[in-house]
Order: sequence, then structure tokens, then C-alpha cells
Amino acid sequence: MIHIQSIVKQFGEKILFDNADGHIGHRSKVALIGPNGAGKTTLIKMILGLDSPDTGQVTKANHLAIGYLSQEVPRLSGRNVLDEVMRLDGRREVLKQAQKEFEDIFSQDPDRLSDKPDELERYGRILEELEQLDEYRLESRAKTILQGMGFQQTDFNRSLSEFSGGWLMRVALSRILLMEPDLLLLDEPTNHLDLESLLWLEEFLRAFRGAILVISHDRAFLNRIVSEVLEVDQKRLWSYRGNLDAYVVQKEERLTVLRSQYAGQQAKVAEIQAFVKRFGAKATKARQAQSRLKQLEKMDLIELPDAMSSVRFRFPPASHSGKEVVIVKDAAFSFKDKKVFRDLNWVIKRGSRTAIVGVNGAGKTTLLRMIAQTLRPTSGEVRIGHEVKVGYYAQMQAETLEPKKSIFDELQDVAPTMPIAQVRAIAGAFLFSGSAVEKRCSVLSGGEKARVALAKLLLSPSNFLILDEPTNHLDADSREVLLEALQGYDGTLVLVSHDREFMAPLVDTVLEISKSDEGSLVNQLLGGYEDYLERKTREVADSIKNTKENTKSQKPTDRSAEAEALTAPEFKTQPSNNQRRSWERERSHLENEISKLEVEQTQCQTILADDKTYQDKAKTVNLIQRQKEIEQLLTVKMVRWEELCRWLS
Repeated sequence: MIHIQSIVKQFGEKILFDNADGHIGHRSKVALIGPNGAGKTTLIKMILGLDSPDTGQVTKANHLAIGYLSQEVPRLSGRNVLDEVMRLDGRREVLKQAQKEFEDIFSQDPDRLSDKPDELERYGRILEELEQLDEYRLESRAKTILQGMGFQQTDFNRSLSEFSGGWLMRVALSRILLMEPDLLLLDEPTNHLDLESLLWLEEFLRAFRGAILVISHDRAFLNRIVSEVLEVDQKRLWSYRGNLDAYVVQKEERLTVLRSQYAGQQAKVAEIQAFVKRFGAKATKARQAQSRLKQLEKMDLIELPDAMSSVRFRFPPASHSGKEVVIVKDAAFSFKDKKVFRDLNWVIKRGSRTAIVGVNGAGKTTLLRMIAQTLRPTSGEVRIGHEVKVGYYAQMQAETLEPKKSIFDELQDVAPTMPIAQVRAIAGAFLFSGSAVEKRCSVLSGGEKARVALAKLLLSPSNFLILDEPTNHLDADSREVLLEALQGYDGTLVLVSHDREFMAPLVDTVLEISKSDEGSLVNQLLGGYEDYLERKTREVADSIKNTKENTKSQKPTDRSAEAEALTAPEFKTQPSNNQRRSWERERSHLENEISKLEVEQTQCQTILADDKTYQDKAKTVNLIQRQKEIEQLLTVKMVRWEELCRWLS
């Protein structure tokens, strides 16, 4: 599918790839890994054709359809959520418009069927391409994906301008998944997902029939999805079979062999150099010395990968606080007319480690802001305990940096007595090494600012840490530094994160927020985080199974105003047994009618896709008219079928 052959790519003095080779096969699920700056994004751009290697080539299979999700928040506007997702790559809109124009022309001027045979051929190709897009199941599939991504049915017709960047990323991801391309290129697809949506995405990608190339720092996600790892290392591409855990084992085995070969080669080099140094000036040995030098020059020297710096950081001992760190009593919070919380009572005990979980929009960040004292409850109280020193990392914490200051200045401001070498070591742990620490905050990217803010928090003395999605912009090594530091932290911790492998070893208490129209409810769960994760995984799997069973025979189409008018109102009382039997008979009859119409629809499309059909003008006109009638009938009957299914459920 994708062949990467002997590519070389250089930016200024930095060489990203030097004679690198790789391959992505049909239906392969590949994790693309490597340190930040190694060239992962550049490789993706070369696959997309947005960049090209200096030498070598990246070749793709003919007619390869690629769906790409970047880390950049897409600029979406002018549509509602459902229309944007069903737009696919823009081709469907063009086809639907062209179909309508042709049908209007043929209805008004049937003579064009014989006068313009080229137009008839184009019309047949349009119908064939729409059939390939699975046009008549598209809306049903789009809604299923959107619900998996965390959207409610009431969100489908909302304007995109009403949603935050994180939700726009979900819209973009939903559109790409609906496309079902041959190859999915996903760059950090989990960053804006809550646990439920993340688990749903995992199941979707596991069942996906095309190929996947994914960049992610979520180890649990990659372990469940991929069956191959492609690593950018030493300016080459190294392929490993299996998931991320298997990669760790295989790479260590490869490095063990490489180190042995390197040691042997270095011994040989030292031997040659010693011979040349000893006998190079002697006339009787000069020819042999020159021969050895040529041998050394021709030798393909083995290079070992750069040793990763093992930066470690430990929090200073936390100062003593009262036993009750935070007291929340009868708290409620509303935003305009929307109730976010109600009847919230909670006491955070000294030394506890709490995970706050729940779907996006339930109020996790709002609760964190309340206990961090940056947001006041509408009613009730949130009180900080005796001698509590709060350290709060918010998702927008990066915006508090001083633009004119350097990274080093920002870090040293919060730890003025810490040795310079140690401050630089902490900066290095968060990917700011060497001269990078002198960069001004004004030129940093959003991810870089977030890492600086997190490093500042770790340097600040506190005995109560509140962290909101702290791993979103961290690579694997920085994440490990943070995890190890927090495991050794002896203060109180409250944490929101979708990173399962990060959460599991840190927390001992789980607080679940359940979303409702009357305001979210907060409950402390009896089990630990792993129990919660197991339950959620099971719930998502059951939900996906039920959705597949319920929609197996469903073939929804766009609802016209006429079809909507035929839907009956919801019943406020339980229907009688006679009424239910009547509905069941009607539903069974409808299913037979729908099945027959679908068969006839397929036959019409097959005939219209044949060029010979258009030699008979009358037959063509009748087929086009009949196809429009079938679409209208299916719309009406499917709307009624959906209503009956809902009443009988």
C-alpha cells in the first residue's frame, strides 16, 4: 500500500532521514513512534504528498483513499454537526448536487436523453459512485459514530460554531471514520476524548478493515489497536511485529545484538589504529599500514542510538496540612440556565489520591476549579482546610506564562534557591534541553507552553495537587518522569485524565460524575480505578453489540418534511397488548415492503449504470422517475419503521 524507499530528508543542518526504508501493508495497524522532533510528522506529510524527500521516494497504491486527522484544531463552520460529518471529503456534496441537477433537467426536458448521451453516461457514473459511498446507510452510520464520540442526538443539528476546539476535533475524527478510507493517518486521536469515547474508538479501530498509521502517547490505546510498530530512530525506520509491549522486548533484543557487534567492531578498529600507529613510519611495514587504513575507511561503522537521559525528579517533602484538605457542603453550580452540579457534599482527606471520572461535559473541570478556588459555587460552600497549599494545573494553565520571559526564567522564578543544573535537568525532562531553555514563551507552541506550565507546577511547593489532563502534551519519556514524581509525592492529589496507564498506579479513590438534565451527581465508588475501568469497558462493549443488533436490518434515509409529518406523537401511557400486536404486524409488513423496495432500487441503479440503457429514451425516463419514487417511499416507510421500533422497545 505504502512503500518508503531509501528516503533522505534534511532541514538545514538537521538530518531527519538518511536512506530510510519502510512499508505499510493492506489492513496493517501500525504505531508510528519516536522522540519529538525525530520526523514523524514529516513522514506523514510525505505520505500525504504535502512534502517530498530530498532523495528516494514514497510510493502509494493507485486510487488509495486516505483519511488524515492532524493535531491542529480544524476550522469548521457554516454547517451543523451531522451535515459536516456526512460531507465526508467533500465529494458527496458534489455528487448529490450533480444528481439533482441531472434529474431536474431530465424531468423538464426528456429529449436531452437522446440529444446528450454524454450527460446520461455521467449521470450513470454519479449513481454508481453514490452507491459506493453507501448513500442510503450514511446517515445511520454517521449518527452511530457521533454518539460513539460522545455527541447527544440533540447535538446533531447544532451549529459547529457552538462547539469548543476539542469537540470540533471529535467532529473531524467522526467524518474521517465515516469515510472508511483505505488508510487512516491519526495524529494523537485520543487527546480530546473522555474514557467512554476512547473505549468506543478502540473497538471501532479494532474492527476497521483498512490500514491504520497512528501516532499516540497513550500506551494502553496502542497496545489494544496495533499489530506493528514503526520506529523513527537513528535517521532510519525500524519495523517490529506486535504491539507496544512486544516492541519493547524486540528492540532490547536488537540493541543487545547491536551492542555486541559494536563492541567487536570497535575492538577491530582499535587494533587497526594501533598497527598503523606502530608501523606506519617503518619502510618495511608502510604498505601494510596503508592497506589497513584503506580497510578502515571502507568499514561500515556501526552507530549506537543516543542514550536516553534518565532525568528523575522528586517532590520535596510536602508540608503538613489539616486532616480535611477540602470540605464541600451542599454545593451547587449553574451556568446561566444550565445546572452543572447540585447537592454536592464531599470531604477530601489528607494523603488521599482521587481520580475524578465521567463523560466530557459532566462537569469534571468545573469541579476542579471549585476546589481550586478559581470558581465559586452558586450555592453552598467549598472550603480549603488548615495550612493547605494548592498547586493547580488547568488545561488552560499555559496562558498564564509571561510572554517576554524565557523558559528558564519561568522555571527559576518558582524555584529561586534550586541549583541551575537541577532547574535545567527538570526542563530537559520536559523536552527543553540545551539552548531551548532560552526560548521566549511568546514563540512557544500550545503544547510547549503546557509543558512549561507543568514543569513550573512540579517546582512549586504545595501539599495539595489538582491536575486536569496533565499528560496531553507529553511524550512517553516526560510522562514517565511525571508519573514517577507523582508516585513519590506525599501530599494530597486530585486528578482528571483519560490516560489509563497513568491513572491506575496513582489513585486509590474514584469519584464518578453522572450527567443529568437536573445537574450532575457525584458519587464515590466502592472499587478502585481498575474496577471502574473494567466496568466501563464492559458497558461500552455491550453498547456497541446492542447497536449492531438493533441496526442490522435498518437502512435509514434523509427525513423529508412530509415523512416527519407522518410520525405519531409519543405515548404517555403503556400501550395495550392489542395495540402492541397491531404495531408488530405493521412493522413486519413494513420490513417486507422495505426489503422489496431496496431490491428494486438496486436493480434500477444497476441498469442505470449500464451505458446501453440510455439508447432507449422512454425506458431511461421511467427508470429515473421510478428511482425518485423509491427514494421517497423508503424515506416515509423507514420513518414509520423507526417510530414503531421505538414504541415497541
